[in-house]
Formats: sequence, structure tokens, C-alpha cells
Amino acid sequence: MAESQQDRISYFQEQWELARKMEAVLRYSSERAAKAMPLLHQPLTPEQLETLEAMGARFARMSDMLVQKLFRAIDALELVDEGSMIDRLNRMEKRGIIGKAEDWIEIRQIRNQIAHDYVLKDLLSLYQSIYRHYPFLFQAMAALEKYTKARGWSK
Repeated sequence: MAESQQDRISYFQEQWELARKMEAVLRYSSERAAKAMPLLHQPLTPEQLETLEAMGARFARMSDMLVQKLFRAIDALELVDEGSMIDRLNRMEKRGIIGKAEDWIEIRQIRNQIAHDYVLKDLLSLYQSIYRHYPFLFQAMAALEKYTKARGWSK
């Protein structure tokens, strides 16, 4: 049975509500991590490491939510063939939902490093990359909200 536009809107709204909750916990983690970031050149306490680890995990989940769920849902709402992830990111850039697709390719690489290649030897670089890139996730959420409200897909 074919999925209706209303089904696609409902799916987007469900994912949007989940993403808003994820955004709140990532904001919390990023604020806590900001206190540890200047200390990365010295040994960190277990509590500081835990804070940075939480930020990293939440960053990975939030980036997945955006790229794999919300960006795909926008394409479905606009009846666009999915294509590759790069195609999806390029469409999001054209829609004004993200800045540069290249930044989001880096975000995906960071996400993959968190999810698949957890390496203790280069945590400094990993956490610095996460910290530089997490604002892009918040910017995308704000742009998505504006974009979808203008189309009547969200409240």
C-alpha cells in the first residue's frame, strides 16, 4: 500500500519530536563539555572524560537523526528520489537547511569514528572535532524548524 502525504508528515513529526529531545540533551552535554575543552592538553579526570564521552555519543546520535531520519523525511515529503547520502546533503544545502554539504561529510566521518573506530590514542583530536562541529547540528535544527513550519509540516 502506498504511503500518503499525511503518513509522511506524521512520520516527520514523530521524528522531529524525538530530535528536539535529543537536541536538548546534546545542548546540556556541550555546555558541560565546554568546561573541559580548555583542559584537553592535560590529563583529564574520569568525570571530565565521561562528560566528553557523553557529548560524543549524543553528537553521533543527533547527526544520525538529522541525516538518516529528518533529511530523508524531507525528501520523502517533497517526493524526491533518495539517491546517495551526498545527494541528500546537497539537497539540504540547496534548501538552506545546512550550510555546506562538505561540513556534513566531515560530521559523518566524525560520527563513524565515534561509532566504529573508537581509539583512545587520539581522543584530543576527536573531541576537538566534535566540539567544532556540534553547532552545525543546532543550526540545522533551527533551519529545519523554519523550513517545515513554512510548509505546514510542523507546529
